[in-house]
Amino acid sequence: MLAAWFDRLGLTGIAGNWLQLALATPIVFWGGWPILTGGLAGFRRGRPTMFSLIGLGVMVAWGASVLATVAPGLVPAAFRRADGSVEVFFESAGTIVVLVLVGQLLETRARRATTTAIRALMDLAPPTAERFPEGTLVPLATVHQGDLLRVRPGGRIPVDGTIREGATTCDEALLTGEPLPVERAAGDRVLGGAINGAGAIVIEAVATAGDSLVARIARLVREAHEKRAPIEQLADRIAAVFVPVVLAVALLTFLGWAAFGPEPRLALGLLSAVSVLVIACPCALGLATPLSMTVAIGRGAREGILVRSAEAMEHLASAGTILFDKTGTLTQGRPRIVAVAVALPDGSPASTADLTAAATALARDPFRPLLAAAASLEAASEHPLARAFAEAAAEAGIDPATARDVRAVVGRGLTGFVAGSRVIVGTPALLAAEGVAGSAALGPEPPGTAGTSVAVAIDGRTAGSFRIADPPRPEAAEVMATLHARGLATGLLSGDTQAAATDLARSIGIEEAHGGLAPADKARHLERLRAAAGPGGRSHGRIVFVGDGINDAPALAAADVGIAMGTGADVALETADVSLLSGGLAAVPRALDLAAATMRNVRQNLCLAFLYNVLAIPVASGALYPWLGHVTSPMLAAAAMSLSSLSVIANALRLRPRPVTSAGS
Repeated sequence: MLAAWFDRLGLTGIAGNWLQLALATPIVFWGGWPILTGGLAGFRRGRPTMFSLIGLGVMVAWGASVLATVAPGLVPAAFRRADGSVEVFFESAGTIVVLVLVGQLLETRARRATTTAIRALMDLAPPTAERFPEGTLVPLATVHQGDLLRVRPGGRIPVDGTIREGATTCDEALLTGEPLPVERAAGDRVLGGAINGAGAIVIEAVATAGDSLVARIARLVREAHEKRAPIEQLADRIAAVFVPVVLAVALLTFLGWAAFGPEPRLALGLLSAVSVLVIACPCALGLATPLSMTVAIGRGAREGILVRSAEAMEHLASAGTILFDKTGTLTQGRPRIVAVAVALPDGSPASTADLTAAATALARDPFRPLLAAAASLEAASEHPLARAFAEAAAEAGIDPATARDVRAVVGRGLTGFVAGSRVIVGTPALLAAEGVAGSAALGPEPPGTAGTSVAVAIDGRTAGSFRIADPPRPEAAEVMATLHARGLATGLLSGDTQAAATDLARSIGIEEAHGGLAPADKARHLERLRAAAGPGGRSHGRIVFVGDGINDAPALAAADVGIAMGTGADVALETADVSLLSGGLAAVPRALDLAAATMRNVRQNLCLAFLYNVLAIPVASGALYPWLGHVTSPMLAAAAMSLSSLSVIANALRLRPRPVTSAGS
């Protein structure tokens, strides 16, 4: 470009043309080789694409410039400059190649996420397993179906298996998305990749490492990415019509000048045809989509919305149905006490409180002593439910006392002494085993909070019970109402029970709920939904799935657009097309707004990129000759390209967020 500027200032002359030829040739044929081969493939298929149009313009600009440099005598004198040289377009050819390659680079970087996500999934399984009873560590790949393996407390279960000895609790949150640990005893199935609790167990492998749930999830993610067809860019659809029209206009221009033009009619006809092809190459087309996407992605990043590709942005703009995971997506993702019941000493009905509506109720009598006793005992435990008691005690201003002689009963609860009283916290079965009769009724369950009941006994008498669950996010109901107001269908896909899924969906206004779904079931549900009609015969359009767990990875990959909550697992963030780093569920409508504004901007840019072609092609073909008395110089092509590019840049920058101003300014 610098050489071209110096040339136009008359500082280089013919020597400058040779310098530009030397500089532009490797750019066009080495850097632009993917563009040229892609464009040629479009012509061979009979369906020209954006690459076909750009490749044609690049080659015409470079070829005409080579002719003007190597054999300027073939160019009519009217188009020569004072020193005998001819205007060249080497910088246009090189700039077009660079702009298109930058756009391709932005799209290619997003594809690295697939391998990263699959690698993170496979890292869930430990590299080795401990054989039983030998106690030797062996590579996970050598484990076969039927092998006995020991899993120590706190260790990660190596493969899917069945417990043969021991009992424990398993943290399967990374696999199923459910935050509450599940009890597992002899004969129960355990999942490879889950974290073992406090009990040592011996499992019999029921699947090899390659057939475990983790491996199957990884395969689903890979297959979903591979079968997703590349997006058919709007520019390609326009180019499929525009390229043949331009070629026809160039041919008619040459034939018209050759038949009816003044002498030298063949030279003028050839030059006019070349001018048509040069000016028809939309330099701004290389900027139209990637520039808008780059500005929009930057804006989204500042607002906590990370969009990985132009494809995701386009699909998100045409969303028709949005499906949600339950735990961590629609809910807060951590267990907390949502209800409490206290058994009164006089035998009257239990005093209950719904803590989803009034969390401060635990700070007052008669609930405060019950929470103080339970929180003091749970403070000695590393069980995930203990965190719920610790947070509730902190909110109520209770400083837990030191518990003595604490004993953990695997899968059932805790016993110990707090302030001289014997306290039991756990399942009704544990209370019965410890000789405690009766239990406190919790009363009606708060909507959307189906969870786990924990009973408390003090000095051999049932004192009350707590319900621990994962409550919905506070903004969930408002977000659902916003989506419905925009005409979008909503649904819930959960690994939790159907009852829990239905209860939550009803409480926040989701139209449909499906529970008890494994990761593969969620992906299959998305595939079925694509071919189905929505409520009232409405088309589902593009399918969007919002999730946060590793178990959501197949659905995130299979959806037209996968949206991951920023508080979720790394695998979900790597697999998703869009990541919401802040704002919770309220960021979903904002992401939809950003996508819609971006696609409007892209279409405007494409119109601007082609508008100058439509206006300038007749001029380049000689339409003004009867009035001007001469044909239009190809030099106008460079100026038109610059103006078109500037208009596209200015329009794309409109996507940048407006600066915050004071009221009334």
